[in-house]
Amino acid sequence: MSLFEKWLYALKINSWPKLLVPFFLGQGIGFTHSAQGSFVIFFMGFLFTVFLLGYIVLLNDYADINVDTIKRKLFPNDCSPKTIPDQILDSKTVLWGGLLMGLLSILIAIILQFYTGKDFIVLFSFLCVIVFAAYSLPPIRLNYRGGGEFLEMMGVGLMLPLFHFYLQAGISIDLMLVFILIMSTLYAFSSALASGLSDEESDRIGGKNTFVTFFGNQRTRTIIDFIILFNYVYLLGFCIFFKTVFPFYTDFVLILYSLYHIYFILKFSGNARTNEFQFQKMYKDHIHKLIWGFVSLFTFLLNLEYFFKMY
Repeated sequence: MSLFEKWLYALKINSWPKLLVPFFLGQGIGFTHSAQGSFVIFFMGFLFTVFLLGYIVLLNDYADINVDTIKRKLFPNDCSPKTIPDQILDSKTVLWGGLLMGLLSILIAIILQFYTGKDFIVLFSFLCVIVFAAYSLPPIRLNYRGGGEFLEMMGVGLMLPLFHFYLQAGISIDLMLVFILIMSTLYAFSSALASGLSDEESDRIGGKNTFVTFFGNQRTRTIIDFIILFNYVYLLGFCIFFKTVFPFYTDFVLILYSLYHIYFILKFSGNARTNEFQFQKMYKDHIHKLIWGFVSLFTFLLNLEYFFKMY
């Protein structure tokens, strides 16, 4: 690979929707709640999220050198190459690249605070950096002590969309936003649990405590399936409670899209057992398509309805 291709691989572009979708959700809801939405804020918020992604992805690889090396030795043909163990980039390059990305995200936050006049933007950017440091880096390393999934749930499902909402709309929280953030947080938790399924044995050998290493594969999948089904029932309640927000056809599209992926999630769940990497991949793919696709579709339809009412 060329140096550019190596950096693209290390940055794991395919995983970026995990943060870009909450960014889109928060910005989209903020648009509908603000007196005048700003595309400059949208673009700057996008840059902040991209640099934050780079910071998280690169430093997570740096922190996980040990468990990633174990996994490559255990399953050389069943998992993709790892950035540092497979010498795509060396550890110092990954570390300094991650730190640079973190500094750039803070710089963007400083510019945003000056541009918008909102007081808590820089504080939030530092909070993001600190939260991730607590996630994987010494001395806290919460991701190694059984709290990683909860931290990801709060960061991805709650903090990030709320921050981007704040960028556009300021402090104007209402009941609909609370309902949406609860749904987003639950989805983020199920995604965090699913991400740990394929790392069960390497995490256990490497001393990393996760939901899967603690509760086992089957119980973790049961929790994921329950959250997915609960969120579907929650969606039905949302459609009834906020029937004045969305027309019937919008509810129908969201419900049908969710049902399609829920069917395949439940279909593959029983086969996504320990080290069944092919079935785990299909299971996780439909979980992520459900979450990322639903949230993106929900945000798009919400803004479409908003513009129809405005113009």
